[in-house]
Amino acid sequence: MSKKENVWNQLLFEKSRQGGFINKNLVILGRKCSGKRSLLDALAEITKTHKNAIRQKGITPIVDYAYLNLIDLRDPDYNTNARLNVYILEEEGQKYLLPQILNHKNIKNTFVIIALDMQEPWTFMEDLDKWISVLQDMMADLRLSLNELEEMKQNVMQYMSQMDGGQVHEGLLKTNLGIPLMVMVNKSDILERDDKGKDWDQKAEIIQFCLRQFCVNYGATLLFTSVKQKINIKVMYEYVLHRLYNMPFETSQHKNLSDFESLFIPLGQDDINIIKSTFTKLANSVIKYEESVPMVQLKKNIVKEELTVEDDQEFFTKLKEKSSQAPATRPILPIQRQVEQPTQQPTPVDQPTSARGSLQSKELKEFYDKILTGRNDAQVEQIQQAHQQLQEKMKQRTVTEVQPTTSAARLAPLFNQQDQQKLQRIFPSKK
Repeated sequence: MSKKENVWNQLLFEKSRQGGFINKNLVILGRKCSGKRSLLDALAEITKTHKNAIRQKGITPIVDYAYLNLIDLRDPDYNTNARLNVYILEEEGQKYLLPQILNHKNIKNTFVIIALDMQEPWTFMEDLDKWISVLQDMMADLRLSLNELEEMKQNVMQYMSQMDGGQVHEGLLKTNLGIPLMVMVNKSDILERDDKGKDWDQKAEIIQFCLRQFCVNYGATLLFTSVKQKINIKVMYEYVLHRLYNMPFETSQHKNLSDFESLFIPLGQDDINIIKSTFTKLANSVIKYEESVPMVQLKKNIVKEELTVEDDQEFFTKLKEKSSQAPATRPILPIQRQVEQPTQQPTPVDQPTSARGSLQSKELKEFYDKILTGRNDAQVEQIQQAHQQLQEKMKQRTVTEVQPTTSAARLAPLFNQQDQQKLQRIFPSKK
């Protein structure tokens, strides 16, 4: 913008300031999770707007509405007594609501943003085509007179031409909607990450090439933002107020055509010739965006865990190991466990080893296994008492209780009649 034009805009702004500010509208179109509300949260801090005006948790209206305090960042203490109404649409099916928000009067005081998500760059052209179609239908539904529509289109043309000394560049405004328009790419900080996949540099050129062509054709400003890195947040707010309220804006100071993550190309600062000279190879080839920028699964900060079904045998094996560590006073599943054998008195050298003794040890082991595998909560206390009595009984037994016979050694009964009756109550015989 020339110094002459800058002075002229300053005079227009001062004139509007004397006449008072009125509420104007900002419409943001973009798919879910594209960073729209995070951007509004960041703008709320800049404009000192209460957060409740930006986001109400648990409430999902048909059309999300918020507002931002109108503040001149060069003079934040000046009270404008005006608000910037913000409407957010996420679904194409909501387009029938636009004529209820906007009419033939306030459409002239409306700025439209199409929000894109750098997390999913393969959706860019699809989203742009979809939302442009929505805007075209909206303009048709407003039923503006030919004079009103021509005036709006002329305002866009006039602004664009004054950005570069009154010249109209090649390929500009093939489709003039008559409303200030911005293509805003959110989450540009993702460009600094290392998980963008192979051939990303080439894809980044294709993305920029196609976006700039689109903006030139539809008379839109192109802006990359990042709430996380605070990239172009203030620039976005100042530019919107510049277009709506004629607030001074130094285009040359903010314009950025080199840094992809902070790219900012205001309306009138780009044309087909500049794009072709910047991307020579792409300009001479036919590009199919969906094939050139295919869907890629980028790594997220929060990774979803993959759930697998475990084999039954492995599951029960792990369950057995866990159960073996459970306290003795808690009920366990019927899983076999081994226990220590009671310490036996040493057998005298002059006594032969009894074949009956090994059988007795086997029976004792089976008894313990039966206790451990067959108990339930109601039997825990009785089992512990029986176990304690068995330990006492085994401590009292000695090899002298073994009565030798002519054919085989014979031991006294391991359990007396009272013990056998108690065990019978605990472990009733199966019929």
